[in-house]
Amino acid sequence: MRLAGLLSKSILCAASSVMTVTPLQAQAPCEQIRTACKSAGFVQGGPIGDRLVLDCFNPLVFGEYPPKRTSRPLPQITQQLAAACREKSVARQSPQGNQQFPPPGGSTLIAREGGRTVYDTRLKVTWLADANLAAKQSFGVPNVNKSGSMNYATAVRWVAAMNASDGGAGYLGHHNWQLPTAPDNDSTCQLTGRHGESFGFNCSASALGSLYYASLGLREPDSAVPSSQNRVGPFQNFQPYLYWSKSPAADAKQGFVSFSFSTGFQGANVFRNYLYVLPMIKGRPPGAPAASGSHLQANPGGTTVYDPITQVTWLADANLPARQTFGLAGINRDGSMDHDTAIRWVEALNRADGGHGYLGQSGWDLPETGPPDPGCSMKGTTGFACTSSAMGSLFYRQLGLRPGESVIAPSEARAGPFYNVQPYLYWACAGQSPSSICQPNGPGDGFEWNFSLGNGFQGTNLVGNALDVMVYYPDNSAAQPAP
Repeated sequence: MRLAGLLSKSILCAASSVMTVTPLQAQAPCEQIRTACKSAGFVQGGPIGDRLVLDCFNPLVFGEYPPKRTSRPLPQITQQLAAACREKSVARQSPQGNQQFPPPGGSTLIAREGGRTVYDTRLKVTWLADANLAAKQSFGVPNVNKSGSMNYATAVRWVAAMNASDGGAGYLGHHNWQLPTAPDNDSTCQLTGRHGESFGFNCSASALGSLYYASLGLREPDSAVPSSQNRVGPFQNFQPYLYWSKSPAADAKQGFVSFSFSTGFQGANVFRNYLYVLPMIKGRPPGAPAASGSHLQANPGGTTVYDPITQVTWLADANLPARQTFGLAGINRDGSMDHDTAIRWVEALNRADGGHGYLGQSGWDLPETGPPDPGCSMKGTTGFACTSSAMGSLFYRQLGLRPGESVIAPSEARAGPFYNVQPYLYWACAGQSPSSICQPNGPGDGFEWNFSLGNGFQGTNLVGNALDVMVYYPDNSAAQPAP
């Protein structure tokens, strides 16, 4: 049975310290379950599939079982033990009926208004629990994509319309909703940009960074929701996220060209980020049937797909690294990797099977972008409708998608007390604290902040890109403290 909100990892981690010298039966219920998870091989802060809290404790206690992310059998516990732990951990109600998610040491997420909002005592803000309201409610604002994504200017207008709704009372009776803030300087970040702005992984001073790392207890490269397994035409396992290309960005400091199968936007990403890989071969493999027409054609066995328009053969599994690393280190459990690792993985693909190559092919490569594309909505090879690149042609011409559309349906997954969480990039704005109003100027000309709930990376993005939106309002009202 799924609960409306799961305890975050940070909440559960410190619920009690496991005393290895204490007999299992003498421990408190939650301690017994944590000990059982440890004995089964799950690790505190481990990789996806092996994490003690998210992959073992939560499934056992709250019935949240993601079988594709758990790499080992769960230990056997009684229903009575799980119920006793739930009672200790979750079922505390304030006099106002606000369900509390209390972690020792500070941050508390409190579900309010029937689970529609979430009070964050660490940030002193109240989040909207629906992390993709825009997919259902545009408030009359144009240019909101069906998936809920939008460019930055539209996001600003959408939040303003949200505040003006219901005759000026605002959505849910609040008229001070805003985008989450990110400070220019954050000592917790790994990297610094050309304008001195902090970016990278572990950025926990921003509102979304605090939510991801502290309140939800995630660690890069964790996704807030499970990776997707799906069928899209002759392909399988497309991720609604960014994919690496082989082509360097026009500005070398921006890394390499990337393509979003979540929105159809072609941009660039620094090589240290974690993106997915869809390799291809130029031309048709030997022995493949002759092309008939211009539509995608699955080759015999269905393991490769030929595109007659670009004359390349794609691997049909759009996330093979999640299942096959070829012994290469640096590949995340969900299949994502940095650009250097992507290059090495493709090389391993070609060395496979004693040098014959994977599927008998040794010509695998990352897709290229090609010369400047006049069809791109922005300059050069950047923007929407970049159909001259191999991935752009696949997205727009062969899969028939439009700018702002996703290769798969939007996620309805939960993360803690939040729902409809997207494993993609969310807009943020410049602001020194969560209670600051959004500043009119971003971290660079034509750029604004964003945060990935797909892997915990904080960066900047062109304001013309289409990202997801979740909001909060500053709330200094005294919430009931966690007992």
